[in-house]
Amino acid sequence: MREDSVTIAFDLMRLELDEEVESLNSEGATAFRESEYENARALSERGVALQGFLEKVETLATEWRENFAANFPEMRETESGEMPHRQILSASKSPRTLLLVRFPDGTTIYEQKASDTFAASLEKIGLNRVAKLGMKVNKEDLVSREPSKIYNDTNRAGYFVKTHSSTKSKKRQLDEISGKLKVGLQVRIVDG
Repeated sequence: MREDSVTIAFDLMRLELDEEVESLNSEGATAFRESEYENARALSERGVALQGFLEKVETLATEWRENFAANFPEMRETESGEMPHRQILSASKSPRTLLLVRFPDGTTIYEQKASDTFAASLEKIGLNRVAKLGMKVNKEDLVSREPSKIYNDTNRAGYFVKTHSSTKSKKRQLDEISGKLKVGLQVRIVDG
């Protein structure tokens, strides 16, 4: 994929908007659980509006890539050997966190990246079982046989796991999967 500055700006916008959607989802779920129905309704309305805005950004990003990006100069490495967008992305993100997942049988999964721990945990649970739950991430199936057209996937045993989410979101998804499938996971976020 071309790495021009506008494409990078769209990527940054999507990252930030995805985080905001996840935050609203979490706040709304908490409000609903605590019977704060008016607050839950207001958060839901904000979430719908924000999701609509995110779709517009994704449409614009696609239009940019298809119609303009090829004629725009690619980003070049800096003198330090880094791509400028990597510097921007790393500066905009929170401190690095990892996942630690324990199964009732004593198995512990703790990889060098939260996305790898997440995918390995889903594989141990059973990718087919998780796929049947129909869970979504950014309007795509969390686990599917088809790769994402927009986001990064982790390929595991013929399935594609959507790993384009924060560590906090991955923990929340694992907790939800564990509850629905009665797996009994213990999931912790740890500093990287």
